[in-house]
Amino acid sequence: MGGLIRAASRGVKWLEFVPVSGWARWSHALLLLGVLLMFSIGLYLTPNAQGHGTHQQLGLPPCTIHFLTGRPCPSCGLTTSVSAILHGQFALAWRANPLGFLIIAAALAVALNSLLALFAGRSLRIDPGRFNLILVMLISLWFLHGAIRFFLS
Repeated sequence: MGGLIRAASRGVKWLEFVPVSGWARWSHALLLLGVLLMFSIGLYLTPNAQGHGTHQQLGLPPCTIHFLTGRPCPSCGLTTSVSAILHGQFALAWRANPLGFLIIAAALAVALNSLLALFAGRSLRIDPGRFNLILVMLISLWFLHGAIRFFLS
């Protein structure tokens, strides 16, 4: 926490546009490819109306926690949610796992930033301390949501 305060007192910006070197452009190209692959797979899959199990269309096994307990794990329904969003089935996506909307939003942000880096040579940079804080908050939200679903289902 002291590092964040020191960074703020030194005038470190929350967000800033920075130049992107040649090698970093390759990483942005790979990130963009990853997002396009995720969206392609999500569009290829048919969202399962039960709200979970869509990943099994890829030959993956059922969720072990759901199989053993009959209760959803924190990740149950994420594939269904993402696929449903990409198919415009927003109610199913919300029912399956509302965190799918955060995944889509983050993927779009990464894709837009990568396009900016590739075509303009500049990238949006988030202060690492604040980025880590955001990640910890998102992971905590994911676990909290998973625990609530597990114990209240």
